[in-house]
Parts: sequence; structure tokens; C-alpha cells
Amino acid sequence: MKKLMAVLTCCLALALVAVPALAKDYPTKPITAYIPLSAGGTTDVFVRTIAPYMEKYLGKPLILVNKPGSGGAVAISTLSKAKPDGYTFSWANLPTLVTIPQMRKLTYDPKELVYIASPMHYDYILYVKKDSPYNSLKELIDFARKNPGAVSYGTPGLGTTNHLGVAWLANHEKVKMTPIPFKGNPKSVAAVLGGHVVACNTSTTASVSAFKGGKLKALAIMSSTRIPLTPDTKTLKEMGYDFAQFSCLGAVFPKGTPEAMRKKIEEAIKYALSQPDVQKKAKDELYISIDFLDGKKYRELCDQYWGIWGGVLKEVGLKKF
Repeated sequence: MKKLMAVLTCCLALALVAVPALAKDYPTKPITAYIPLSAGGTTDVFVRTIAPYMEKYLGKPLILVNKPGSGGAVAISTLSKAKPDGYTFSWANLPTLVTIPQMRKLTYDPKELVYIASPMHYDYILYVKKDSPYNSLKELIDFARKNPGAVSYGTPGLGTTNHLGVAWLANHEKVKMTPIPFKGNPKSVAAVLGGHVVACNTSTTASVSAFKGGKLKALAIMSSTRIPLTPDTKTLKEMGYDFAQFSCLGAVFPKGTPEAMRKKIEEAIKYALSQPDVQKKAKDELYISIDFLDGKKYRELCDQYWGIWGGVLKEVGLKKF
């Protein structure tokens, strides 16, 4: 028995020594990173903008894999089944961690994930097609009031903040507006341009090309402050609504991933954001608000919005449990 205990003690000691050694050398091979939404959207473009600098800091390639579906939940569900060895993480939009889990049962528990960091928050605009007869939010709502369900709007998935922002507005105004889910903001924009939906509540990067090309008309800023892309468009708050849509991009590891590995990816994200050309592109081309939060603050933010968005879900009748 004494010999067995001695062997077990020795093995435990070696294991404890090995973990820091592995973490110190990390990474030793390419790291896979899932992108929860489709190509061409804000998340995809921004992640691909900072990836080369993250690779430079890490000294190893990032293998970026788009996994759109269910408002981003497909990517996080896939991640939750990965080994917690530091070589698979996923970018995450807020709904996958905060709203969708309160709407239906999922194969993952967002509370168990390891929160790495958040590099930016999204800005949102409610658009209609340029030749649309609606020249203001009031006109769109008045039409919806007279024609229940006739106003359809594109979203990157049911349960996303894009969906819930308009759902809150419709509920507040006591009108019926019909959400149509697509796999990402670019497809929502395309649906508006093609006349398949009346409106879309979308992010800046996904809409900047169509808006600058004179194909879209902005009716309202859904975020809390005006956006340089369309500086004359008022926010919902400026129009008298006590509401502002919020979501952010973040990165998460599966449950059990060592802290040293989490910290290394957090540092790589922070390094990438510090690069002048990343900051310039974010501001001048993508109209993205860089707003870095470390893992602790990112987790606290998600916990905060679990309650805030949970209240909205309950108000619009979508909170299931």
C-alpha cells in the first residue's frame, strides 16, 4: 500500500509540473476558431481583420471556420463538445450566451464556458429599401398598425438581439411585425434589396456597402448612440423610446480549459486591437466600435445582460423557462 501511495503521489506531482510546462509552451500547433455567423457579416469581417495579428502574437496559425445557424448557437454547441486543450475556441455573439439559452433547451450551458475576452460591440440600424414608401419609423409603424403582420423584417436568427430589438418595438407599439430568420446579416440585407422582406435590423459592416451605394434607407439607430455611417439618423431613445439594443462579440473556450491558455488568447486579442491599421479599418471602413473587455469583465457583462435581455424576452412573450 505504501508503495502504491508513493507511486500515485509521484504521478500527481509530475502532472502538476507538466500543466505549467504545457501552458508555457502553448500554442505548439494551429488553433481552430469558429465564427458563429455567415461570411461577409460584421463578425466574420472583424474576426478576419484581427486574425493575422493574433497569429503573429501566438506564433501559430488560426484556422477560421464559419459555423452559422440558430443565431450563432450551432458554433457554441459544437465548441462545447471540443477537448478543453486550448486548441479550439469560438467567437460568440451575445445571443448565444444570453438570450437563446433562455428561449429553448440547448446542448450547452453558457454558464460553464470559459470566457476569454470581448473586443468590440455591435452597432445596429433599422433599414428599408431606398425606394420604400416609408421615410420614417413612424410611417413604418403606422402601416404595420393598419396591416397586421404585413411588415416583415430580416434577422440573423430568432432570439438574436436584431430580432428582439424589433420585437420589443412592435410590442411597445402594439403592432404585429413578422421576423424572418436568415443565416447572417448579409442575407438579411440581400432580402431587403430583393424585396423579400420590408425591413432589416442589421449591423454596420453588413450594410455599409449597400447603404453607401444608395440602396438602403435608414429609419432608426437601434443602438444607444448615433452612428457615423448615417449621422443624421436618430436613435430610438432620441425618438422617445426607453430602449437601446446592445450586443457584443466575444470569444469562449469549452469548460475546463486551463487559465494560462485563456490568458494567452486574451492577450493575443488585445495585441491585435492595439494595431493602428486595425483601429483605422474598424473606424473608417467597418464602422465598428472597438471596446476591449478582459475575460472577467466580459463574463460580468454577459451576466448583466442575462437579466436585461431576459426581461425583454419575458415582455415580448419569448422567455420559455
